[in-house]
Amino acid sequence: MGALQSGISAMRGALLLPFYVLGTILAVSAVIGRSMCGFLCPFGLLQDLLGRIRRHTARVPRAMGYLKYAFLIVLGIILPYLTFTPWFCEFCPQGALEGGIFQPLLHPDLREWIGAWWYLKIGILAAFVIASIFVRRPFCHSFCALGALFSLCNRVSLLRMHYIREECTDCMWCVRACPAGIDPRTDLEGMNCIKCMECAKCPFGAIHVSSAVKCSACDAIAAKDDMP
Repeated sequence: MGALQSGISAMRGALLLPFYVLGTILAVSAVIGRSMCGFLCPFGLLQDLLGRIRRHTARVPRAMGYLKYAFLIVLGIILPYLTFTPWFCEFCPQGALEGGIFQPLLHPDLREWIGAWWYLKIGILAAFVIASIFVRRPFCHSFCALGALFSLCNRVSLLRMHYIREECTDCMWCVRACPAGIDPRTDLEGMNCIKCMECAKCPFGAIHVSSAVKCSACDAIAAKDDMP
């Protein structure tokens, strides 16, 4: 995300876009959707671990999922273009977690540069840490601009998740298992699904994963229904 913002800042005054960054993100999204969020994001892992402190965590309202697109447009595109500053990175709690805390500890000479902005970033990080204990992946669902970019091709990615209604017993197992806090029965191919495949462990086989648009399991169910 920082590379994209730097590219946007650099293009001011020229009709150029950071195609190499944007193209890479969209290419990855077209193949695996938001699986990067489900498997490789360290801040997502932290939120999952914090969510285990309480047995039952709440789901973020679906409408709040659109907030991340506002952060992408305003903090990730418009402000970097106007001010030459990667504003999303300035507020992103992942940067505070991975660098903001440890850099002053490892390099004492940096401590004299700590100011109000550093405390603000640590405060944002602390807020999301606390929220993650009570709500499932609040940052990923509603605030992550990079997740917003990855979600653009989520519905048409080669990696697909398929819900088979005929096999579903409405036991809500998948809803409880989903770390993204969505209802896989209605939003499995939506833009908030992080394709972590937890719901594919459904004990009744109501959710399947395929590497192509066509799902053989779905065809098998349909063929069974057509049998006399």
